[in-house]
Amino acid sequence: MISLDHIAVWSDNLYRTTADLSRATGLGSADGGYFPGLGLGQKLLSLGGLVYIEVESIVDHRMIAERAPIALELERQTARGDCFAGLCLRSDNLDEVAEFARHRGVTPSGDIAGGKVRMVPAQGTSPSVHAPDFRNSWLLGKPNIYYVPDLTHHSSLLAPQPGTGDVRGTGVTGIEIGGTEADLKAWLGDVVTPAELGVDIVFNGGPDGLYAVSFDTTDGPRTIRLNPITH
Repeated sequence: MISLDHIAVWSDNLYRTTADLSRATGLGSADGGYFPGLGLGQKLLSLGGLVYIEVESIVDHRMIAERAPIALELERQTARGDCFAGLCLRSDNLDEVAEFARHRGVTPSGDIAGGKVRMVPAQGTSPSVHAPDFRNSWLLGKPNIYYVPDLTHHSSLLAPQPGTGDVRGTGVTGIEIGGTEADLKAWLGDVVTPAELGVDIVFNGGPDGLYAVSFDTTDGPRTIRLNPITH
């Protein structure tokens, strides 16, 4: 079964963006860790329903000084402000991930780019197989699919740090994306239809990418609207 898993937000300041999102929504945040090979740090905000936002920014600025490709891309993408960078789906069936990879003409990746060091090691890990890869999905403003067979240690379940927010997300209700429904159907192929993703989707006809995510909370509905990734 394929469903929405997480949404990436890119920022030039991990702490400012996380604090801004918490103030705007009331949601608390947790520390997701960092990617030493990419110089990225990560904060997490759970939207409920086993979906979360991951805020990422460069925390090792040597990566920018050394002109590392991902660091430079994040710097470019956030020049206009925070942006939605990735719309990530999940499947508990490895065959579905393989089918999607075949449809997109890529080989599934089995690694977490840059590695990952979790700030809460006891949270555990899950397989990282996914397709397509970063450059064949995120930078195109298109979704990818992760293999997540076990939700026991899902990042959306990580407890927020005390004092960061008291509102609890209770599930994503809708998203706004660029392009048309036909565009998304063509991208996903036969592995899943947009209707089967379980959220209302508004197609604005603009450039590809995620423009907004709406979700319910214990304090009423919320919507986060940001720039889409550009390419």
